[in-house]
Amino acid sequence: MLCPMAAGEWFRRRLWPGIAELGMALAALVVGELVASLLLSALPAQPWVLIRSPITVGLAAAFYGWVGPRWARAAEPVDAEPLDAERPVGPPVGLARAVAVTLTAIVAAIGGSMVLGYLVELLGVPVQEQETVLRIVQGSRTGWTLDAILLAVSALLLAPVAEEWLFRGLLFRRIRGRAGRPMAYAISALAFGLIHFNPVGLPIYIWLGLVFAVTYERTGWLGAAMAVHLGNNAYVLALLFGGAGH
Repeated sequence: MLCPMAAGEWFRRRLWPGIAELGMALAALVVGELVASLLLSALPAQPWVLIRSPITVGLAAAFYGWVGPRWARAAEPVDAEPLDAERPVGPPVGLARAVAVTLTAIVAAIGGSMVLGYLVELLGVPVQEQETVLRIVQGSRTGWTLDAILLAVSALLLAPVAEEWLFRGLLFRRIRGRAGRPMAYAISALAFGLIHFNPVGLPIYIWLGLVFAVTYERTGWLGAAMAVHLGNNAYVLALLFGGAGH
């Protein structure tokens, strides 16, 4: 009879590689924040702060993608098996299937978020959008402002590209190759939720992270995950700006 993986072996082969990759991603985010601060220091804080987050994440992805493999090889025990972190999540599917998976995932992302939001509100803690976003939406009642335009560009273009590159294209894929699928889903979704700094909305962000990862894995296309991310953000923006009278 086959025995379950011993605790020590599970830690060495599953948990530790996942934690190591998460640590590298977090370190890359620190580097990205420092570089973004330097690049944007010559610009006024408002309204350019709206694009600071995706720029930080994009820089972090570039740094993690370059340094991560080198750090991982250096941290592996001498007797460890060769790293499989660069393995693709799967062969890319055809266009028709990719579109079908993407559309289904958009529905799942929005529907699941609505259900989770309702359940959280039953606990007496309403889920609210970030304060900066709400302020911009309220300030755009009389027409599109530069703040509103930058918010839309950030939410519909910069954030989907940068965040999917870092959290699915790198973190999820690398943990999946090194520590297995369950660890990849758990760590990448939790990390994605935490970087949004919205404790009440954390379950929703974790759900979205899982949906985006499933989309990437089922299609083999990172662009499909970006499209689902864009679709979800577009729905949220439509609700926000629609309520503001646009």
